[in-house]
Formats: sequence, C-alpha cells, structure tokens
Amino acid sequence: MDAQELIDRLGEQARVERFAADSMLFRRGDTTRFVFGIVQGHAQLRRYTVEGAALTVHRASAGDIFAEAALFSDVYHCDGEVLTGTHVAQFPKLALQNLMQNDQAFAAAFCHHMASQVQRLRSSLELRSIRSAEDRVMAALSLRLRSGQSRLELNGTWKDFATEIGLTHEALYRALKRLQVGGRLTRSGRVIQM
Repeated sequence: MDAQELIDRLGEQARVERFAADSMLFRRGDTTRFVFGIVQGHAQLRRYTVEGAALTVHRASAGDIFAEAALFSDVYHCDGEVLTGTHVAQFPKLALQNLMQNDQAFAAAFCHHMASQVQRLRSSLELRSIRSAEDRVMAALSLRLRSGQSRLELNGTWKDFATEIGLTHEALYRALKRLQVGGRLTRSGRVIQM
C-alpha cells in the first residue's frame, strides 16, 4: 500500500495539497487530525533534544505514508516538515479508523504495510551500525536483492540512497568507487551488478 492507493481508497475524504519547501505540516504536541502521504517531493519527521539539536526520525519520499502513529495518539510526537515543494496527501484520522473497523481486507493490507515499514526500520537501524561505508553500501544493496538476483536497479537517486543509509553523498560515491575498483560491484547509472 502506498500513498496513491490510500488516496484512491479514501476518495474525496483524502485531500492533496502542495506545500512550499520548509512548510510545517504539524508540530509536536498538536492535536492529531491526519495521517499523511507523499505524492511528490519529500518531508521529514523531526524531534529536538533538550539541547535543541534536531534529530530526523523519518524521511518520507514519493509514495510513502507517514505519521501513522497519529491513528492511536491524541497528539503528534514530533514535527512534520516539508523539505522541498511537495504534494502531500492528508488522510483524516477518523476516516482511516472507520475504514479499518469496517473493512477487514483494508485493515489487513494496512497492517501488512505497517509491518513492512517496521521491517525496513529495523534493517535501517542495523545498517547504520555498520561502520565501514563499503560494507554498509554492500549490505544495503544486498537487502534490496531478491533471492537469486545479482542485478539491481536503484529506485530514486544516489543522494536519496546515501541519506537512507546514513552516509553523506560524498562518502557514498567514494565507497562506490572503492567497491568498483575492488571488483565487488559494477555500476552504470542506477544499475548495479553484484
């Protein structure tokens, strides 16, 4: 399930709106009214430490559904911020709750989606614990391969991939170069052979 499928499912109850870069969708402590989806662009969920340092909790791209915790919380637990000019779908919390209660197939599909997100999050946390940039890149690419595959076409940009695995894009490009020189992979644009 992605944002577009949820838009289709909710119909007129879902509202898509364009937000300018650096717009706030909600702030920590605001009353929850919506779950969100990205149609085009990027957004992030942020929290701040006691010292004021910003921590990115989640980065959402086209197709992603985010702030799902709003379904079961009275207030948002972080800030939701648009990063670029972005088309954001707003899914009313009550409409989603009603749909889940009245449509078992939808509820199962939504739970499957959430379970997949938890699995990706756990993989992401594990990847970020790998200190070597080369090993982190290889592990991240390997996780995207299906059983028996050795060729992969990257969805999105290399910069997005770098952000996803917790590297700067410069560190990623250096790691890719070393991996190619070492014969661990070949790369042509966004196509990788391992």
